[in-house]
This record gives sequence, structure tokens and C-alpha cells, in this order.
Amino acid sequence: MKKNIFLLLALFAAGSCNKDYLNKLPLDQLTEATAFKTADNFKTYLWGCYDVLPAYGTDAPSGELNSDNMVNGYNVANKSPYAFQLKIIPTNTSSSQWDFTFIRRVNVMLDNIDQSSMSQADKDHYRSVGYFFRAYRYYDLLAAYGDIPWIEHKVTDTSASVLYGPRTPRDEVAKNILDNLVWAESHIKPDGDGANTVNVHVVRALLSRFGLFEGTWRKYHNLAGADAYLNACKTYSEKLLTSFPAVMSSYDDVFNSEDLTGKAGIILARQYITGQTGHNATRFVRTSSWGTDLSKDAVESYLCTDGRPVSTTTTGYSDSTMNAEFRKRDRRLYFTVLPPYRVIASGQVTSFTRTSVPSDYEYIDFMATLPGNDVNRKRLPVVNWAGYYLYRAPHFLNDKTTGSQGFMNTATGYYYYKPYNTFTDVSTTGVATTDFPVFRIEEVMLNYAEVMWELGAFSQGIADITINKLRPRAGLPAMTVASIDAAFDSKRDPGVNPVLWEIRRERRVELMGDGFRFNDLKRWKKGEYFNKQLLGAKVKVSDYGAGTPITLNSNGYVVFYPVPTGWLDKYYNEPVPLEEIQLNNNLAQTTGWN
Repeated sequence: MKKNIFLLLALFAAGSCNKDYLNKLPLDQLTEATAFKTADNFKTYLWGCYDVLPAYGTDAPSGELNSDNMVNGYNVANKSPYAFQLKIIPTNTSSSQWDFTFIRRVNVMLDNIDQSSMSQADKDHYRSVGYFFRAYRYYDLLAAYGDIPWIEHKVTDTSASVLYGPRTPRDEVAKNILDNLVWAESHIKPDGDGANTVNVHVVRALLSRFGLFEGTWRKYHNLAGADAYLNACKTYSEKLLTSFPAVMSSYDDVFNSEDLTGKAGIILARQYITGQTGHNATRFVRTSSWGTDLSKDAVESYLCTDGRPVSTTTTGYSDSTMNAEFRKRDRRLYFTVLPPYRVIASGQVTSFTRTSVPSDYEYIDFMATLPGNDVNRKRLPVVNWAGYYLYRAPHFLNDKTTGSQGFMNTATGYYYYKPYNTFTDVSTTGVATTDFPVFRIEEVMLNYAEVMWELGAFSQGIADITINKLRPRAGLPAMTVASIDAAFDSKRDPGVNPVLWEIRRERRVELMGDGFRFNDLKRWKKGEYFNKQLLGAKVKVSDYGAGTPITLNSNGYVVFYPVPTGWLDKYYNEPVPLEEIQLNNNLAQTTGWN
């Protein structure tokens, strides 16, 4: 013992004679120099970056609620600020999307790769994963703001040229995102860091998504260079279609499975595990706090079982009642919007009886016939989080006929219940464990179909390996490209080619509620779609008891939001917070927001 003490003292004395002693790193805490040495160090650091990926929330994503797809029925004041010209320049950065914290997090890791002790293969791999995450965040920022500062390295207090620099032009930012992802695709370890991690397929999925977005944005906003991005989407989508040739047989299983890892078509999923991490979506959709509905316009986008739209179908479509409106439709509608029904189950009860009216239980019986729809999934009648039966759907807020059933309320009649099931734990908040699909091949198929049309190469063959892979589980006939002409849908936007209109329809329906619609409308330069009043179902107020607050228009459709004020072109890009402009004189405000 004494010998060791003397040795320590001698070392201390020797160190004290050396000026470098004061520059020694602390042994009791991590610094960049000590934290980034081995591959395990980098892997552990990057686990936290997965939090940037989307997850289940307590309602639909803002990309749906701000579009023509959905209505925030919980409060009429929550209407889209873009449709009603309520969008203003934010004062504080915290109330905006102008946040580069995550970029810095990734850059800290990237800046420490070269001096690590990793092999070159590991260095290339973790640089690739870092490039993916940085590109993912930059894609969101680019979609929101257009020109944004490109930050290549960690910013410090001495990085004045970056901290107080101008916005980087969109052309440069987009090229950097594309270049980083292309490099990553060829250098990442094909299997990533194990099952359900960022791997070569995940990088390709982001290339497919970003390439389509930026390519079509450039085409429809009259910017140069669209083909480079469209061709990137084409190239990497083709690779994925080879690797993932099939989809899950049930549409509902994509959103209501305890484990999506390794399932057909799932490229990356956010996993939820009992006792470790959970979500609230399945609980909230079974309470009074959900308040998310589809619009009538969105419901009408679902095809009928003859493969034709509601405007030209031969199935006898009618929207005179919700029962009639839901007959012979794309099955994805039934897994997205709660179908109409009525039973006898007044108050908080765990049993029900059928009424004497056959139409009241038409969809109770129908839902039981859908393939894969077992009793723990979308079977009717639905139950709230505590297991109490909801006596009817649609169930409008403050329904005066029941009084005590204050859960699973709708504002339009089209209650959005995609994450609904009865098998995952919802006994308290934050415990549901159904996985969230972050990247799935269905999106890539739709990207590929659209990009091939944009490149002038869409054909029946392309339809067969994309859209027609999705139609069987929807209970629809295959798309026959030759049959789609100007008369195929009399409600089509006349400014959109008939075939492209059907490709976009398929995208809207398959990805309904997944958060894509707002950016889709922006990249297509279709802000005018926000100018439609979002209506609900046709119902009889008298069915809901005197005093139930339901407003109908002159045609008998539910009205929740008023007629919108209308989209402004400056909304295609977000304004920079005033706080940032005040801090940086070189930071220009977004065009149109001055």
C-alpha cells in the first residue's frame, strides 16, 4: 500500500513540472475526446438520434390536420392557420420549426469520427448513419423554409460566420442532402447495427422520399434541376422494390401490430416495448381526447369496389346516409374511419343488445367478414379505454340521447380511428405497445409510380408492381391504365392529368393519416385545395336528441369549420422567427413575409 502511495505522489510531482498537465482530460466524466473512441461509443451515441423519427401521438400528425384531409374536431378554434389566413410570423424560436439543435447533435458525432480508433469500415458506416440523420432533419427544414443555413460542423462560440451568416440557397442545401445520402447508401453496412436499425434500405427509403419531394417541388414551382432528384427517387425506389416485393396482407396490421420487425414491406419501425417505452395513441383514440376526423372530401377520395370513383361508379353509390355512403368501398376506409352503427348500450356498460332496425347493425356484421379483422381489432361496436361500449357511430359531441357517454366523439361524423384496437394495454397513459411504421414499402411503391409518371415512363407494368400490389387487400380490382380517361372522375381537378390524378388518389388513401398530405399539396403547388370548406357526413339532427350541437348546411351535410379565407402563396415557405432575425442581421426573412 505504502509503495503505491509513493508511486502516485511521484507521478503527481513529475506531472506538476510539465505544463501539459493542466491540459489533461478529466477521468471522472465524458468529453468528446473520451466519448468517441470505439464503434460501441458511436453506436451508443446514435441511439438517441432515433428520437427524431416520427412516433404515435395523441392525435393525427399536423401534416394531416393542416390539410384538406382532416378536421381537429376537438375545438373549432384549431382550424388550419393556412386555410384561414391565421398564420403569423412567430416571435420566439421555440414556437417554430427553426431548430438546429438536432443538427448540432449529429455534427458533434461526425466531427469526431476521423480521430477515433475505429476501422475505416466502421468510420464509413457511422458517417453514413450520421449523414442519414442529418439529411432527415434537413429535409424537414428544407420542406418548411426553402433556404436555410447549412451547418457542416459543430458550431462553437467562435463560429461567427455560421452563427451570424445568411441562409444557404435551396439549391445548395438540396444538393448537400442528396450527396450525403448517396454517399451513405454506398458506404453504410448493409445490415446497419442489427435488426430494425438504419441500414442501406432505410437510406434508400429516404432517398426515394426526398428525391420525389424535391424533384416535384422544382417541377411545379418552376425551379431548375428537377430531373436529378426525380432520377434519384427512381433509382433507389427500384432497389427497394426488388428487396421488398410484398406487403402485409392486412392494412390494419400495419398500424396495429405489437411487433413489425421483419414483417413484409416494413423497412423501419419505431418499437414500443412493455415496461420500457409506450405510446398514447391507442388509449386516446378510445377516449374523449382524440377529436380527429376525416373531411367528406377525404372520404370521397376512396374508390368504390368496381375500381371507380364515387362520381362515376356503377355500384349505386349514394351519400344520403352514412350507411349508403360506406357500402362497396375501398376496405382501407373501414380501417381508417369508424363505420356507422347503433346498438342498445346506454351509459357505461360492458354489454349491448341489438336494436330492431337491421341497418343499425349492417356494419357490425360486415366488419366481422373482413379478412384478418379479428375480435381484438376493428370489430364493432367499439369500446372505450375502460371497456365500455359506445352505443352508436357517428357519436357527436354532447349527444343528447345518451348523456353519460362522453367518449369517442366526432365533429364531422367521420371519426378517425386508425390506431384503434383492443389488444394492447391502455390501462393508463403511455403504455400501448403497437409499433409505428416509419418507412414502409407501400410509400416507396407510390413514390415510384408517381416519379415514373413525372419522368414520362408510367405504364401498366409500373402500375402492376406498385399500385396493384396494394389493391388486393383493399378489395379493389387492379388499376387498368388504359381505362383512365378524362371522364373517369368527373370531380377531378381539371389541371391534373387523369392518370396522375389516380396515382395521387392512391397515395392519399394509402397514406391517409400518416402525415404526408400537407407537404404533398405544397410540392404539387396545390394551395388552392385549402380553399374548400371541409364538410362532414349527411345526418339527421333529429336522430341525436333536441339540443345536440350539430350544424348542417343547406344540403344536409355537417358543418364544423366555416368557409376558409383562402391560401396565400407565401405559405409555401414558413417565416423565420423574429427572434432569429433580431439576433442575426444577415438572416433574411422568407419571401412574402416582410
